[in-house]
Amino acid sequence: MDGFLLPGHVSVILGADVFAPIVQDYAFPCVIAGFEPVQILSGLTRLTEMAAESKPQLENMYPQAVTARGNRVAQTVMEQVFEPIDACWRALGVLKGSGLGVRAQYQAYDAAAKYGLVAVEGKEPPGCRCGEVITGRCTPGECPLFGRVCTPIDPIGPCMVSSEGVCAAWFKYGGQKLEVVSPKGGGA
Repeated sequence: MDGFLLPGHVSVILGADVFAPIVQDYAFPCVIAGFEPVQILSGLTRLTEMAAESKPQLENMYPQAVTARGNRVAQTVMEQVFEPIDACWRALGVLKGSGLGVRAQYQAYDAAAKYGLVAVEGKEPPGCRCGEVITGRCTPGECPLFGRVCTPIDPIGPCMVSSEGVCAAWFKYGGQKLEVVSPKGGGA
């Protein structure tokens, strides 16, 4: 199933409308949901319904926090203090204009400038396919390190480091072969 369960915390600031091009340009269903289990399950249910009906839409299921245009005050402050910069992302490399840097007039508050901090270039661990997992070119299970030497207890790549990473989630919820027991008591 193709679709997006969109992040509620980002949507609070940016607003729901920022995601409209995903539906308009690519015809993928999109649902904004909160973070409680029932909110996530409701969002996934709605995504599944839209996919089954072949009716992609943008639906805000977190209206208590997310508006169409978002938090305009926060957006104004963000635009005032930060500017787009090229950023290096683990497993993806440098993506043009994908990061935010502190504008010159706020350099006195920039810890990196103030303390001379330099970003450490992250290299892809040998055999790790995290970049391909993030971009949907393979599943976590297709990575030769997944579940063998790369686990949530001893992560190798960035997809497993964070508990929100796709490999960590796959490991926790889908990476293990589960035995399904039929109602009659036999294995499925």
